[in-house]
Amino acid sequence: MENVEKMEYNLKKTQKKLEKTQKSLDSSKKTNLRCKNENEKKSNKIRGFKSAVVGLSLAVAILGATTLGLGVAYGVTQDKADAYGTQLESVYQKNYYELVDNVNNADMEMSKLLNATNSTYQKKMLTEINSATKNMQNNIALLPLTGEDVLESVRFVNQLSGYTTVLEEKLANGESLTVEELSTLQELHKALISMKDNLNRISMDMRNGYSILVASNEMEGELNAFTINFNQIKANDVDYPTMIYDGPFSDSIVNKKVVGLTGSEVTEEEAGEILNKVFKDITSYSYTGQTNGRFQTYNFDIETSDEQDLFAQVTMKGGRLLTVSGQNVSDVKNVDMTTGEKIALEFAKNNGIENAEVVWSEELNNQAYFNIAPKESGVILYPDLVKVKVDLEYGNVIGYDAISYYTNHTTRSLGSKSDINPSIPSGFTVKLVRLVLAPLDYNREVLCYEYQCEKEGITYYFYFNAKTGEEENILKVVETTDSSKLM
Repeated sequence: MENVEKMEYNLKKTQKKLEKTQKSLDSSKKTNLRCKNENEKKSNKIRGFKSAVVGLSLAVAILGATTLGLGVAYGVTQDKADAYGTQLESVYQKNYYELVDNVNNADMEMSKLLNATNSTYQKKMLTEINSATKNMQNNIALLPLTGEDVLESVRFVNQLSGYTTVLEEKLANGESLTVEELSTLQELHKALISMKDNLNRISMDMRNGYSILVASNEMEGELNAFTINFNQIKANDVDYPTMIYDGPFSDSIVNKKVVGLTGSEVTEEEAGEILNKVFKDITSYSYTGQTNGRFQTYNFDIETSDEQDLFAQVTMKGGRLLTVSGQNVSDVKNVDMTTGEKIALEFAKNNGIENAEVVWSEELNNQAYFNIAPKESGVILYPDLVKVKVDLEYGNVIGYDAISYYTNHTTRSLGSKSDINPSIPSGFTVKLVRLVLAPLDYNREVLCYEYQCEKEGITYYFYFNAKTGEEENILKVVETTDSSKLM
């Protein structure tokens, strides 16, 4: 759960370590030198947190100046230049990663469009593709690209935007897509996949230290090195993994306000006692502050008997465990996935998630990820999903996310269902059918039949309205270098 609260936790944890170093200083040159080296190591570690680079660098600069006078050693001007450079690199990387995400999204929406069976859903996909292309254009405009030749790099995006706009308007007028238009969309999809693969080469380079800012300052004629790289990258088979696959509707927040929390407000002390009951292996915990967003929470650092550091949040209202974040990438595996699933279900049950089942699971680096959905009258409630991460070395829960559950969980009228005969496109093999409550666009919760299908080794999920039989949504599972992702 790499969210803002986790970044704040990492900052505070680093500050505590630096403060300990400050207290240990004396006037001797030897001690100062040793502490300086230690702070430099910690500063390098801090720079790894991409989402908080600026704030963390500032914290290190302040604490470093207090303990070692680093500002005097390196000069104020250089510090400012480094800070500005870090900020600029962060802006460039943010826009580049968003560009990759938007291209990936357009790829997925195009896959859905080409497998849709009715014009209403086709129009919806065209609208979303067009929206993605607009975002791509904005992302490209904010990258340090130079020279007239760069227009060749964005021509395809502009063409895709224009063509999908024309087809969207055609469907809005009651017409249908022709065979020729569908064929053109197939070719555009191939080009989109090629563009995605091309962009992912730089993504991989960036993860290995490639700097857009540095490349943009290296000129070859009227083009900088980044522009040349952007124009000349070749296709490969790597898909940029923006997250570990979280399953169908895992990030859905249907309600704009929290409706799943009940009960009176608890104190900080009571929240700490709740953690003691939830975790049986706590050796110590410390209060680190509050969060005042959609949820008001008490935040804690936890140390376990396995020497693992966790970050946990307990809601002020109702005293519910909201999130837990921890990491233990290990080569050792002592617990299998079946046992891990039992641990995850038991943990969810102990935190009030009753009558639930695992609807998706994934293993990565000997950590198991489980999506757990409550059921009502045999219907899987996707809006109320809970995510649990289990460390397969020690068999402990080191990750938990009940944000969707406490945002959406409420008493519902699920509505009626009918016997439907959905039109699954040819070439698909149906693997599983189940009745689900699906969170859809415009804050809708719709009772649907979920069809898990396969075609050419790729898994798709089709959702049909359980009452009308209308196709409501299509999801495609994408295999990435780390895991799977659903779009």
